[in-house]
Amino acid sequence: MTKQTGIVILAAGNSSRLGFPKQLLEFEGESLLKRISKEALAIPHANVAVVIGAYPDPINAALKESNVHVVINPHWATGMSTSIVFGLSDLLKYQPNLDRCIISLCDQPFVDRHVFQQLIHLADRTEKGIVATGFSGIWGAPVLFDRKYFEQLMELEGQQGARKVAEQFPEDRVIVNHEAAKYDIDTQEDYFNLPHQFISVQQAKDIIHHYLPAPKQLRLVLEDALGYTLAQTVIAEQSIPGFPQSSMDGYAIRFCDKDEELSVVDRIPAGTTVEKKMKPGQAMRIYTGAPLPRGADTVVMQEKIDLSEGNVIRIQDKALRLGDNVRLQGSEVMAGTIAMLPGTTLTPAAIGYLAGIGCTDILVTAPPRIQLILTGDELKAIGTTLGYGEVYESNSYQLKAALRQLGILHVESQHVVDDKDQLKVALENALTESDIVLLVGGVSVGDYDYVVDVAKACGIKQRFHRIRQKPGKPLFFGTQQEKLIFGLPGNPSSALTCFYLYVAPALERIMQLPERKRSIQTHTTHAYSKKPGLTHFLKARYDGHAVEPLHAQESYRLQSFAQANCLLILEEDSNGCAAGDEVFIHLLT
Repeated sequence: MTKQTGIVILAAGNSSRLGFPKQLLEFEGESLLKRISKEALAIPHANVAVVIGAYPDPINAALKESNVHVVINPHWATGMSTSIVFGLSDLLKYQPNLDRCIISLCDQPFVDRHVFQQLIHLADRTEKGIVATGFSGIWGAPVLFDRKYFEQLMELEGQQGARKVAEQFPEDRVIVNHEAAKYDIDTQEDYFNLPHQFISVQQAKDIIHHYLPAPKQLRLVLEDALGYTLAQTVIAEQSIPGFPQSSMDGYAIRFCDKDEELSVVDRIPAGTTVEKKMKPGQAMRIYTGAPLPRGADTVVMQEKIDLSEGNVIRIQDKALRLGDNVRLQGSEVMAGTIAMLPGTTLTPAAIGYLAGIGCTDILVTAPPRIQLILTGDELKAIGTTLGYGEVYESNSYQLKAALRQLGILHVESQHVVDDKDQLKVALENALTESDIVLLVGGVSVGDYDYVVDVAKACGIKQRFHRIRQKPGKPLFFGTQQEKLIFGLPGNPSSALTCFYLYVAPALERIMQLPERKRSIQTHTTHAYSKKPGLTHFLKARYDGHAVEPLHAQESYRLQSFAQANCLLILEEDSNGCAAGDEVFIHLLT
């Protein structure tokens, strides 16, 4: 006779360390709670109770189309024990003759129906009363309990969980090994550490951002620093200007003498190195940039005076004010004060300013060392004759050009045929010599797509493999310590799309380049239809008023990409757009 099985899913906590309900956190396209509920309901003849507490309204709404029993635990804050009691009580209300119960959590993304089935099968085969899940040398949830332990479960108090009961009966306990059960989610770090597979566009961006390494620094001579980001606070060693100077050609005077006839007693050109002194009733001819003589405090424009015989001037400027046309000492920057802050982009003007205060070399944010590995037997170098089934290798040209636009001028690249051993050697060497590796091609799931397996063999931790988007669905992202590894699709259009969407923003942050507003809202000139399920990125042209989707949207075609200046974004749940609809675009330049 088939035993009656119930499953209690504990989902009442407030996710305090995460900061928002982890029950609703998305994993592989659906919330954790919806996923585990669906897996539990897949067990034949099982009744499933989900115990909620801290967020009853949004969680209830998420389960409204599910066949689970939703049980609200008003005492969730007192500890997990109350949720176990509420869940088991609910099951017994509907199945008084329940033979066993599985206690499960909602935050173990790799616990599924197969784990539940293994617990049930092992309980039947061994006739043990407690079957726990083992991982990483320990055991824990989910745990199956025979009916004979229901009384002990109902007597749990406070923070005591089902483990309290299971620990008391080791002779009646057996373990099902499921290593992936070690993954649970209490913090954002836990979530990003999951080996994700098929994720959304936003999740991919968030995961990449989470793993960006701290910026590195590089000291450069000033003339080589164009386009970099300053990584130090620059303190002026001297005041600029270092002396009061004239801002135009004219006459240096004392303002209090402006209504008198003044004798011009000297001439001061720019570059004068001897300080001049001026007495009352005197003026001195002065030129732009020249040091003001001691005693003078104002400069009169040469067009605003009358010059008479005997080199005497009379001022004809009724609007003249004290200090006019004088650059005060330190008016640009005072000695000992901040001249430039970290994060400043080193434009030609910034470099000129730093040169003006005497800088010879500066500390900048270093560009990462990047290596390209192009994979595929079919790839041939341009300039050679193509054979049947062969294509010219173009990805290295477009990706290097895109990297140069970001200020990364030196990029190593190599072509590797479809051979696991050769690819492994190339990747291991690239990891020792670079900060970021861009693998191009071989990233899907075909018989000759070796990138993911080889990356894992090299000790790279997969962070995600595929994205719910078109083009560029097969996109691998992994890390090895602080090194980033991107596996881009081989189709040139897909590779460039993924570069612009994910690699370029990561590089801009690593290099601390100024943040650019890439996403803007506009209207589309033409309709475009799609099925829900994937975010579409269309090659498009934006004229400042509206966006036009271009022809040739296939992932292998670059002709339209060569005319595009943006990507038109159609979200994954949309059916496309009509002409005149508001849409978002991602600017490429």
